[in-house]
Amino acid sequence: MLVSLAGCGASGGGEMITGFPPACMSTAAVVCTQSGQVQGAIEGNFRAFRGIPFAAPPVGNLRWRPPVAPASWQGVRNSTTFGNRCPQTDFAGGVQGSEDCLTLNIYATNPPAGSKQPVMVFFHGGANVLGSAQDYPWDLVPPPLASHGVIVVTAQYRLGVLGYLANPLLTAESGDNSSGNYGLMDMIAALQWVHDNIAEFGGDPTPVMMFGQSAGAINVQALLASPKAAGLFTAAGMESSVLTGNLLGTGVADAYPLYAKLDHLVGCDPPNDNLVCLRAVPANTIVLEELNTTNFPYISYNLEPVVLPEDPFNKLQRLGSPVPLLIGSNSDEESQTEDFSHPLDPSSYAAAIHAQFDAVKAGAGATLLSPSYYPASFDTTPNYAHIDVETDYYITWETRSLARAVAGAQRPKVWRYLFTHRFETDAGLNALRAFHTAELNFVSGNFDFVSYNAVPYTPSMAEVALSNEMMDYWARFAKAGDPNDATGAATRWLPYDAAENILLLDDTISNLPGGYRNTQCDFLATLPQP
Repeated sequence: MLVSLAGCGASGGGEMITGFPPACMSTAAVVCTQSGQVQGAIEGNFRAFRGIPFAAPPVGNLRWRPPVAPASWQGVRNSTTFGNRCPQTDFAGGVQGSEDCLTLNIYATNPPAGSKQPVMVFFHGGANVLGSAQDYPWDLVPPPLASHGVIVVTAQYRLGVLGYLANPLLTAESGDNSSGNYGLMDMIAALQWVHDNIAEFGGDPTPVMMFGQSAGAINVQALLASPKAAGLFTAAGMESSVLTGNLLGTGVADAYPLYAKLDHLVGCDPPNDNLVCLRAVPANTIVLEELNTTNFPYISYNLEPVVLPEDPFNKLQRLGSPVPLLIGSNSDEESQTEDFSHPLDPSSYAAAIHAQFDAVKAGAGATLLSPSYYPASFDTTPNYAHIDVETDYYITWETRSLARAVAGAQRPKVWRYLFTHRFETDAGLNALRAFHTAELNFVSGNFDFVSYNAVPYTPSMAEVALSNEMMDYWARFAKAGDPNDATGAATRWLPYDAAENILLLDDTISNLPGGYRNTQCDFLATLPQP
């Protein structure tokens, strides 16, 4: 039952909120925030609070503006169900979601812990055009990660053109020569909300780990370099994606051509008042247009003076990470893109490598096929050798590049992992090996479904044990910036330094000194960036 509390909640909306409403009392399931009280759900050993607004809906005149504080509310807000996804394709030619989407979800233990717990804030993947904070494995079942001594938060952010439009009219309107990066601003607003409110949920706002997977990982990388995010986190985790250097130009004007077709595509050509017109266009119309990559070849953040004034890779290489960094990838990231229905033989494998890489750099295909790199016999079949090449080209060497760049003397430590585990109780999943997103099931502890195909899955006892070990590593890292167990019960994870130690995550966890596929990655690093 929802109850109303007299005097709880201030009137108005959009103004910055400081302090908590008067007469506001937190309990296990009803918790105070600076905007008002929220009613969560008790789900077994967990408390779940879903769909809490951390910013006002970015609609109307707030579209393509920095996020502002949410309107306060009277009484108790029902926070037992997820909020809206941010607008994105539904994979059936349509659009799902709503611009009223700037919400977050909080998972904690029931009953509340006796002392304040570290906080882990997760940013989802999806190429910054897809995904949500409620997608598997952070969905209806509270993630078991929250039982490992941490509070888990998942947050939404604006996507696609609605989240990243750079436009000279927006730059002029801003007053600070900036436009774009609204999705990053949303993530910063979510981190600020956590800082200001999480203590009421049993969290400690001092140790906060932000982490993300795929696009969420490169967003974490950008936030590490953002002056606007400084001080809102004490540790960071990047899973399965890195943005290498010098890809974003030198300033906001470099991003304008990427979005220049928008006015015409949505009927906002001059003499329309372009910003008024653009802000009146239905979100669905914009999302449908952005699906055509010939119109929008790149949608993501850009350099501008306020949120991201310097290339994030270059800044981290120059200064190091401001906080300890956990970073890694999976050994078979690209296996879900491999067409196993057409088995490769050595000849067709060689043809595929030449077709792809000779176009990138003359002679690259022959080098990659040579015995020291990826001959057809490199893995168990040419198809798996092909997966190895694609994985290392798109993920592995870039992960190594950032880990090397950030690690160094007098800097916060870097901890690198390689997830190599193959799902054991499903033959189809096992054939994909350690694919993109596979580690998320183990980090979250949620195995109800696995992979984008939502395969029902029952983990083996060894997989449950591996998941618990990984959750402990991540939770200890959130608490102290060091994933190791002070008692020595867990395999010691050595920092990534000149010795290039990597922690191999599989049924048996072990350390791999000296790096991983360095010969191959050395060559791939010389090719034009993918």
